[in-house]
Amino acid sequence: MGLPRTSPDGVLFTSYNAYDLFLDESPRGCERYRLVVDTIRGAGPDVLAVQEIRAGDEDTARRRLRQLAADTGLECMVPGPDGGPARPALAFGSHGYHLGLLWRDLIQPVPGSLRARAQDFWHALASVVLDVGGPRVRHACYHAPPFGRALREHESELVVAALTRGGGSLPAIIGADWNGESADRLPDGGRWHLYEPADPYQDAEWFADMAYQCQWDYDDQGRRRHRVDRSAGEVLWAGGLHDAAAVLRAPWQPTTGHHADDPYAARGVRRRIDAIRVTSHLRGALRAYHVADSDPARRASDHLAVTAEYLPSAIIGNGASA
Repeated sequence: MGLPRTSPDGVLFTSYNAYDLFLDESPRGCERYRLVVDTIRGAGPDVLAVQEIRAGDEDTARRRLRQLAADTGLECMVPGPDGGPARPALAFGSHGYHLGLLWRDLIQPVPGSLRARAQDFWHALASVVLDVGGPRVRHACYHAPPFGRALREHESELVVAALTRGGGSLPAIIGADWNGESADRLPDGGRWHLYEPADPYQDAEWFADMAYQCQWDYDDQGRRRHRVDRSAGEVLWAGGLHDAAAVLRAPWQPTTGHHADDPYAARGVRRRIDAIRVTSHLRGALRAYHVADSDPARRASDHLAVTAEYLPSAIIGNGASA
């Protein structure tokens, strides 16, 4: 079971916002948890970045990440440096939304490589260096702010710095709910154009939540004109974190806009705010991109899981240091 691979040696990396996971303990919530687990198992990831693990305290959040790992057949424990005690690969967020990383049992986390950071972030950023059978690769998970366009842009700078500086030339891949649109561009006959084919807000009537997603001005009659704000995405692309779907020129496909609880969906807005990004080491190693779109997946979460396959032997850079 799982997504098809282009190579037996390919690594499937999945990013999934599981929508208030564990928050609802009623029978209905337990059924949705089952759908989340089935969606993850259906993707068959080698490595999973999951957002929106809900818990009121860090011990509970860690226990819930371990439960998700057990229920999906994955691992999440990272040994400490020098044989120290292992910890779940969890970043405990400051607003009740936590995130973590999981992986198959044949993949080995590098001891002491877990980085979990919530300070300076609305939610959090977590990363672990994994031995996937080739160069060591830092795998990361992030959840961008839902509010504050300037804050989202600022955090994009912090994410770029965390994955492209201070770690030498270590290859990195990150899965995230970016809460904003991609700004990656593609060359086309000597010109460059946006990977995203259109502004997702261009046909929508203004409503208050668009203040978190759009730029605007007024015409000479005082009527508001709005357009998508790509400033956070511009930082990511300019800073060297490349959108895997754009690199592969995969058909554009929204990851939100299908769920009844999504205020943008109610107004016909379909957004692709879940994406996987890579440092330049992995651009040429990318092989495939998938969006898990099915009726059960649409019922499981207000976000669809996205998966990128990469080939470790095609990574540029030795990734020797953690």
